[in-house]
Formats: sequence, structure tokens, C-alpha cells
Amino acid sequence: MPKSDSPNEEEIKKAAEMREWLEERIAETEIELSRLRDVQSIVDSVLRRTSFVPATELRSYNSPSAKSQAPERTGTQVKSELQAPVPKSSSSEESRELRRAKDGKLIAAALVTPEKIVVVPSEDVRVSQTIPPFQNFFINRIVKGYELKDQELVSAGKLDARQVLKFGVEESEGSIVKVTIENYREKARLNEILNTINWAFMKMLEKK
Repeated sequence: MPKSDSPNEEEIKKAAEMREWLEERIAETEIELSRLRDVQSIVDSVLRRTSFVPATELRSYNSPSAKSQAPERTGTQVKSELQAPVPKSSSSEESRELRRAKDGKLIAAALVTPEKIVVVPSEDVRVSQTIPPFQNFFINRIVKGYELKDQELVSAGKLDARQVLKFGVEESEGSIVKVTIENYREKARLNEILNTINWAFMKMLEKK
């Protein structure tokens, strides 16, 4: 009898494991791209504030006399802007729209204060937290990853226990209606949380 081309149980198991690994790597790459864009935005803002000189003028700009007059910005300074604590102003409140990149569809609205992030999916975005990659990636890898880092800081005496990141997910009739993240503390965390939950919702909609 001719040998069957159908995959056996072991091959199916390995393929499923590889698919999960690929999805995680894709997510990590997309998040890293979002981080790079955030840094690029900061760099562009810095250059605008310091009267950025076009490439055609770099020769004269890089002369010793020009360098002595121009303020220098290092990669460490740019990174510190992302890691800086969010100002604790009680009146500081910001609304953000999370949209799908390919068509601009509104995925969710986010209310951001210095203390917490509240994300509410759009009415037509009805997805359960059991749909990947919400639980296995956004919650377990991103949110709980920050929570674990905070707990380590508490153990090292570098963070008050009341400042540890906390999160909650509310569902109604099997669909997520609100995601709350408290004590995110840093701008870099804020950006990664919003970028990742937006990506997670988009992937969840594809699986419906």
C-alpha cells in the first residue's frame, strides 16, 4: 500500500507549537516596530525644537565652531524621555483612539490618566478574552511581565508595594467591555500597553 501523505499526530503537534511560536515572534516584532516609531517621534520632536539642519548643510554644521554652539542629544537622553515617570497631575487626562492600521477602523477608545489606563472596545468589537492572543500574549507576556518586574523592585526595596502594576478585565455576555491597567507609571509602558492591546484586538477580530 502507498504511504499516506497525511501528517501524523507528532507532526501535527510540532506544527501547532511552531505556529504558536511564530505568532509570538510576529507580535514581538510588531511591538518592537511600535517602540522604534515612538523613539523616532521623540527624535523628530527634539530635532524640530533644536532647529534641525538638513543633510546638505551637515558639512558646515559639523565644523568645530558649529558644534560648540549646537546642543547635543544622546541616545540615552532620548531613552530617558520614554522611561521618565508620568507627571502626577490630577487634572491630566487624555483620550486616545486605537485604530486598525490597514483601514483606520476604530478598535477601541482609551482614557489615560497618570494613574491608570482604561480601554473600552468599540460597540462592534465583540471579542472574548479567551480568544488568542489576548490572554496568552497581552496579559501573560506584557501585563504580567510588568507586574512581575514591579514585584521584583518591591523585593529589592526600590518600589512601594502600592505602586505595583494592577490590571482588570470586565466582560459582559461573553465580550470584553473594559480593560483597566493601574500604576503603569512610565511613558514607555503606556505606549507598549496601548500598541499591544490594539494589535491583540485586531488579531482577535481576524479569528472570529
